[in-house]
Amino acid sequence: MGLAAGQARLLTITGRKSDCEYESMRLSHQKLALSRQLTDLSNEYQNSLDQTKLIYDYYGTGDESNPLSYGILMTPSTLNNYMPVLVTDPKGRATLNSKYAAAAEAAGIPQEGLGSLPSENMRNKFIEALGGQGVISDKLMNTILGLPYNQAAGLGGGTTVAVQTKNVKYNELAELLNGYTVNPTDTVYDSEITRGLNLYNTAGKEYYRNPANSDDGKWDNLNGIQYTEATNGQVGLGDILTGNYVLVAYGQDEKNSAFGATGGAIDAIVNSSAWEDMFDAVDDLLDLGDSYTKAAVEYARNQISYMVSNQCDTSKGKGDMGSKGDKRQYYNDEDLKNFAYRTGGADQEKDRNVVGQALAKADDYVGLVCRFNCGKGKDDDSDITAISVNMSNVLRAYITYVEDYINGVSKTDASGNDLYSANIGRKEESSFVTNDNSYLYTIKTGSTVSSDDCAQATFYDALFNQICQNGWTENARIDDNDYMQEMLKSGMLYVSKVNDDGYYYQGNYATDSYIKEVSDDTKIAQAEAKYNTEKSKLNSKEETLDLKMKNLDTEISSLTTEYDTVKNTIAKNIEKSFKRYNA
Repeated sequence: MGLAAGQARLLTITGRKSDCEYESMRLSHQKLALSRQLTDLSNEYQNSLDQTKLIYDYYGTGDESNPLSYGILMTPSTLNNYMPVLVTDPKGRATLNSKYAAAAEAAGIPQEGLGSLPSENMRNKFIEALGGQGVISDKLMNTILGLPYNQAAGLGGGTTVAVQTKNVKYNELAELLNGYTVNPTDTVYDSEITRGLNLYNTAGKEYYRNPANSDDGKWDNLNGIQYTEATNGQVGLGDILTGNYVLVAYGQDEKNSAFGATGGAIDAIVNSSAWEDMFDAVDDLLDLGDSYTKAAVEYARNQISYMVSNQCDTSKGKGDMGSKGDKRQYYNDEDLKNFAYRTGGADQEKDRNVVGQALAKADDYVGLVCRFNCGKGKDDDSDITAISVNMSNVLRAYITYVEDYINGVSKTDASGNDLYSANIGRKEESSFVTNDNSYLYTIKTGSTVSSDDCAQATFYDALFNQICQNGWTENARIDDNDYMQEMLKSGMLYVSKVNDDGYYYQGNYATDSYIKEVSDDTKIAQAEAKYNTEKSKLNSKEETLDLKMKNLDTEISSLTTEYDTVKNTIAKNIEKSFKRYNA
């Protein structure tokens, strides 16, 4: 080999050897990386052995096949006792998926909540929106809309009453009330004290006479208006609601006890059977059987019962009423809780005028009105008292009390004044709900529904009530079981459910007796399979690297030997050249 060729060969060997050494170093680094990956894989596998999952074990059998899901908590079934189990944020607001959130928005429920219960109209919008979102079927939607809104669901109340309802307007309510009749003059009274008890239809110019009244001095021409005696003593409550019917009693005796605490004209009024007939009719239509409407009609009944009861206190009945100091028996609004009018003179001819004025004045008031005529300086049977009450005003007040209670809060007009009220006193101080033709009354239809439908109606009313009370937030990922479970386990979300007292309380998932945290064998098995697969891949890569590194070591050793041989050959050639030229 020539000197030049040897040098070229030596450079080639050196370059290849350097390449092999670099590749060997690179493969060594890859092997270190594989070692780190294997360590990480091993740590991941060890950590996976502690993985848990949340299961819903309603029956307490230890069954782990039912993973906790948003659907289980928020869909009515036996698994949640037909009461929603709410996933709530730290502020207590219900966490809703996209469909429930859309229904809440459609109903107009603000995310911060209302802090109080809304109207049935808002509840119906919520139910209609659930039907539109496909959360409930159209059939169930219509069934729930036909049931009374359970304002007490989740707030201490029970299951929705299994009676379907419908909404009617004022004129439709009046037609239904005409199915109930009353006989206001059907009252037993002391004819020695009370001389008459008649019902006047001031619009129809007719009157209904109590059969016990004598024919002597019929009170059929009052204030110049001739009234015709009706042949039928029965009056439809619908006619009373839309008309102007006034009940009048009058009496006289030497003590004027017709105006006394017992046995007089006032008792003839308050003991009329018409009041119980009125109560029973309104209750039959507006009492839907649930606890809330029961409370509403009971409240209204108490208000009206007091309004038409005998509040007279004879011990407070005397006072100095005249400029000349003559003593007269009188009753004012502090004693009778109504409004009193008086006229002077002992003329019996004015008795009819007293009754007529009591009749006329009743139009202006809600509650009892009295008109009396006292003989000056006398206390004998020349005195007459007339007591009247506008039954139409009282019936309108009664229905207004019911509806105002059901609404929860008094409706107000643009100025903030009460839109509906039924205060005792002057009629202009009261505003009846029956005057509002746009108002809808919820009444029973008489149809019943299945217990399952009632339970589902209770579920959605309870959900609606909680959203309105505490507010809501939307979380589109809440339907993902793994996501929801991790949020619960990390303390980012909580569980709120109804207690034995019927109210909702917020707590941690661990305090729920139905929710169990168990080892997630599936994920552990998946992690083990992943570990074995990835480890096998890493081992195969490592074996490949070992083989390549071994081949490189062999090649480097061969190149080193060849390098030394070429180097020695070059050195000998140089030595021979020097010897040749030295000779």
